[in-house]
Amino acid sequence: MPDPPDPVGVPWPSPPQDRTTPVPPSAPGETSIPLSPEPWAEPAIWRPPAPPKRGRGPLVLVVAGGVALALVAFGIVFWPSGSEPASGNGLSSAESSTAGEGGAGEGAGGGGTAGPGAGATEPEPQSDAAFREQAGAVDGVLADMSGTRADLGSVVIDEDCSVSGIQRVLASRRSQLARARALDVGALDGGAELKDALVRALEASVESNERYAAVAPGCPSPAEVSDVNQRATDAKNEFAGHWAPIAREAGLPARSGDDI
Repeated sequence: MPDPPDPVGVPWPSPPQDRTTPVPPSAPGETSIPLSPEPWAEPAIWRPPAPPKRGRGPLVLVVAGGVALALVAFGIVFWPSGSEPASGNGLSSAESSTAGEGGAGEGAGGGGTAGPGAGATEPEPQSDAAFREQAGAVDGVLADMSGTRADLGSVVIDEDCSVSGIQRVLASRRSQLARARALDVGALDGGAELKDALVRALEASVESNERYAAVAPGCPSPAEVSDVNQRATDAKNEFAGHWAPIAREAGLPARSGDDI
């Protein structure tokens, strides 16, 4: 079948316009092919996440803990150590109890316990020291009285109550009486009664010795001194009853009426 003839006078449509970006002229012999923009964006560079911000909570706890520890340390250093003994010697209650228990049945120089340092001893409570000092003073008078009693026996038997011997005994008794009247017995249990009995015993002894001196040389008859000697004996026995527990606690000799 023959081709249809071209219609005469019918215009052909114009070619589509080129909307691409103009390409700069290339150098002779070169060909450039335009490319459309890339449809994707360049990927972001990875960076580590920012560290979390610290809150103030842990810091506050640390500060509070430090303050609490400081307060505890202050309390340990400056808190009172507890009730002290009335004597104010600085011992703890346990140490004072130990020292007090060690005083009974020990000698006058005992009772101390070893301290932290080598050879160190704890000081005795003031009341215990006063007790031992006063008990020792009483025992000193008793020792002199015992010696004078033995001296009187020698003067009566060996010297037939010589004037010099009786005067010597009388002077000793008067000195012992003055010492007994001046004794401090405030730290001794029943100290007032003990002192009163001792003074009465020495007063009777002095009176008896004065009767011996009145007839010297020579000795008085038993009847002339029996009443005063009985008063001296009764007072000495009364004193011995007060003295026995004190002497036992202080570690001193427990003397009978015949000893003094």
